[in-house]
Amino acid sequence: MDNNVITTIDVEDFKDFSHMIDYVDKDVVAARNLEDISYNNITIRLNFFLIISCVEGSIQLDMNNKTYLLKKDDIIICLPTTILSQTKFSRSHKLRIMGFSTNFLQRVVKREEISNNILSHIHKNPLRHIEEKDKSPIKLYEDLIIKKINDPSIHYKKDVLHYLFSAIFCDMMAAIYKYSDTELDNEEEPETGIKRASYVFKCFIMEVSKDNGFHRSVSYYADRLCYSPKYVSFVVKQVSGRTALEWINDSAIEQIKYQLKHSDKSIKEIADDFNFSNLSFFGKYVKKHLGVSPTKYRDIPENIGVY
Repeated sequence: MDNNVITTIDVEDFKDFSHMIDYVDKDVVAARNLEDISYNNITIRLNFFLIISCVEGSIQLDMNNKTYLLKKDDIIICLPTTILSQTKFSRSHKLRIMGFSTNFLQRVVKREEISNNILSHIHKNPLRHIEEKDKSPIKLYEDLIIKKINDPSIHYKKDVLHYLFSAIFCDMMAAIYKYSDTELDNEEEPETGIKRASYVFKCFIMEVSKDNGFHRSVSYYADRLCYSPKYVSFVVKQVSGRTALEWINDSAIEQIKYQLKHSDKSIKEIADDFNFSNLSFFGKYVKKHLGVSPTKYRDIPENIGVY
C-alpha cells in the first residue's frame, strides 16, 4: 500500500461497522470493548474529535508523526485534522472510542469556553492516564448511555443521547481544564500578562463566533485583530492543531445549515445574508462543505442515526 496516501474519515464512516459499535449517527460514534481488531498499515486524517481508551493490553500509534504507547486505563485525545498511522496492538487487547463531529461540538460548547488553553493543552499533551477516582463518574455516564441505546421504547432517542454525550464531553473538558492553565506559551502579552498565542487565538475565535459566517477569509479577521494573516494562521494552527480557515468555514457552514433547515427564506436570500456575491458561489461553497447543493440539503430529512 502507498504510505503517502492519506484517507480522510468522518464520524459517519463508522456506519459501515455498525455491528461492532454501540451507536453512530452523523455527529457521534461510540463503541465499548472493541476486541482484537487489526488494521492494515494505513494513514488516516480525522475529520472529527476522537477519544481512544485502552481497556486491556496496549496500543501503539503514530499521531502527527509522533509515537504514543497506550496501556491499560490510558486515553489519547485526537483533535480534528489529526493524522494517525502505524497503528499496532498487543496480541490481546480491548479499546473504547468516542467521536464527535465539529458541528456537534459547536452546538453544545461555546467556542470561547473550550478553545482557549484547553485545545492548546490537548494538542501538546494528547495522552493521559485515567486515575482510579475518575473511573466511577465515567462508568455512570457509560451505563446510562448504554441503557438509553438499548431501550426500544424511548422517545426522542437521538436527542436524549446527544445530551448525554454532551455532558460526558463537557465533564472531560472540565477535567482537562484543571491542567491547561500550566500549558501556556512562553511569550507574554506585555500589557495584560496573558500569553500571546493563547490571547490571539481566543480573540480570533471570539471574532469568528460574533461574525456568524458573514466573512470567510483569514485576512478579514487578521485585520480585525491588527495582525498579519500569516501570523494569525501560524498561531491558530500552533494552539489548536487546526487551520484558521477550517475554524472559519466550520462556523460559517453551521450558520448556513441552520438557515437552510429552519428559515423560510429563499436560497438567494440566504446567500445574500451571508455576503455571497452570487447564487453560484453560494451553491459551490455549500456543496464543497456539505456534499450537496443548498436545495438538496434543505430537502434532506433529519438523520435518525444507527443504533
